[in-house]
This record gives sequence, structure tokens and C-alpha cells, in this order.
Amino acid sequence: MNQKEIWCVVKPSVGLPLFLGSVAVTSLIVHYAILSHTTWMSAYWEGHKTVRASMVEPAVEPAKPAVLGSITQANGPTTLAALTTK
Repeated sequence: MNQKEIWCVVKPSVGLPLFLGSVAVTSLIVHYAILSHTTWMSAYWEGHKTVRASMVEPAVEPAKPAVLGSITQANGPTTLAALTTK
């Protein structure tokens, strides 16, 4: 405990309830803010069904994998080993 000298200034019977009370008040404020500024949290607590997003079709087809066995060039098929030695 690196802040042990604080108890020389503030008695633990006063400091601990103040600290724990401030944590509880902060938690209540955060929960109130979430409930009052979002629609999904109150719907969740009331037990409404969730709406799932539908899958969107991709606009572009995925790329096809390259064939590593042979690569066709203008001068004919070449092996991958021949391309890496150039």
C-alpha cells in the first residue's frame, strides 16, 4: 500500500465510508446515463427480443487463389522455381 500516510491525515472510520460512498454514487450516475441516453439498454432490461442485422452480400467477388504449380506468361508456362531464380 503506497498511500499508507493518508490515514495519518484522515481517520479510516471517515475515509473508507467516503471512498466507498463515492464509488457507489459514481456507479449510479454511470448507470443512469447509460439508461437515459441509449434505447438498447432499457429494451434489454425489459426483455424485448433483439433484432439481428442481416448479412450484406459483398459487392465484389473474392479473389481466387493463385496456382503455385505453374504460371502462364507470354512465352509459355514457367515453373515457380524458374521465376524465383531470375
